[in-house]
Amino acid sequence: MHRMPYCNYLNVPTPHESLLITHNVSGGSGANLRYAPRWYEIRDIGTAPVVYQQGTYSPDTTYRWTGSIAEDKGRDVALGYSASSSSINPGIRFTGRIPTDTLNGMEAEATLLTGTGSQTGGLDRWGDYSSMAIDPVDDCTFWYSNEYIPSNGSFNWATQISSFKFPRCH
Repeated sequence: MHRMPYCNYLNVPTPHESLLITHNVSGGSGANLRYAPRWYEIRDIGTAPVVYQQGTYSPDTTYRWTGSIAEDKGRDVALGYSASSSSINPGIRFTGRIPTDTLNGMEAEATLLTGTGSQTGGLDRWGDYSSMAIDPVDDCTFWYSNEYIPSNGSFNWATQISSFKFPRCH
């Protein structure tokens, strides 16, 4: 759904290249149906590509979709997405992992924007503007943009641009 970031760590103790990928998957059925971002890190790109780690981020019954992923120079990974349920308006959240975390897992999520409105009018489109990127100046700051709706309605989307960094990156 979104760009596939390439990371080159050839000047570190364990040299490698990697690609990060995310897409939406659905799980459960009926009242338990939900969507969640599935992510992968693929390594050994130039020789024999292998899925180094992967996971689906779905810690509860909240719907999560339109994910975008990136990695900083310290190999910290951030995954941003929209989040909503029958009791919360669509908001913007992210999760992440540091290199010492257990493979295939993400840490607890954080909220970047609490939703204040929901889409009405039968529209079935969302997420045209979701992007996680690394600031080229410091290679540590994540910039994440995603859409939200400030109040109930149709065609009244707005764009939120947020920045954050993992404490260990400097």
